[in-house]
Amino acid sequence: MKRTTVAILFGLIAGLICASGAFYGHLLKFSAVMLLWVLLNRAVMGFAIGISGLRVHWAWNGPIIGLAVGSIFSYFLFLNLGQVLVPVVNFFVNALFGLMIEFFTTKVFKQAASSVPVPAVHIAAVHV
Repeated sequence: MKRTTVAILFGLIAGLICASGAFYGHLLKFSAVMLLWVLLNRAVMGFAIGISGLRVHWAWNGPIIGLAVGSIFSYFLFLNLGQVLVPVVNFFVNALFGLMIEFFTTKVFKQAASSVPVPAVHIAAVHV
């Protein structure tokens, strides 16, 4: 639970960084709805990273989850801005935000993902 809380907190911080850059860089027009959308997307990214059960190194977990969850925001940008460079750049920046959230959660605040053992799966041999 503590890992998830820390990851959501850093997701919100990532959202503030993302929104600041987008609004001050005039990539997005400022509105309360747009600010909430950016914060929500990054908070959900933090939540997904916090509960992630992927069995990969922490440095891969953040970018993978960041790309998966952040792609929703990239698609939103594509639908609203059209075929411009912003949605494509945002897609890859999501991996960086995911890495940042995972780094602060796992390394700085020492909230590593729990290592729950994966149950063994027995595959029956198929004879032809």
